[in-house]
Amino acid sequence: MVDASKLQQQQRKPSADTFLPLSRVRTIMKSSMDTGLITNEVLFLMTKCTELFVQHLAREAYTATSGETLKYEHLSQLVNKSKNLEFLLQIVPEKIRVHEFQEMLRLNRASGSDEDDDDDESGSESESEAE
Repeated sequence: MVDASKLQQQQRKPSADTFLPLSRVRTIMKSSMDTGLITNEVLFLMTKCTELFVQHLAREAYTATSGETLKYEHLSQLVNKSKNLEFLLQIVPEKIRVHEFQEMLRLNRASGSDEDDDDDESGSESESEAE
């Protein structure tokens, strides 16, 4: 049985320190074209919010693992299932195997060429009707 005091020692106590480097967060924030002046207070709050969000995301994904090791697939499943996390779909997509991707590309190309053929045929029919 896990002792509560050991659990508290394992968890990090809230403090003014951040895990993420403030300079990197500032750089990411500045990369947005809409960002004006970034004060130190705003930078600190954004960094702490980001850390809390990542903790929440990891905790939610871990609870769905049934005590297994947290893996990328758990995060992608959570993102795909949760409506409020759909903004992360392109950042944390489901993994697919190379042969599955190649099959998807082949099917896309095949359907794309069929559509082009249909367009060409309908275009030639309309030209002959116009004559």
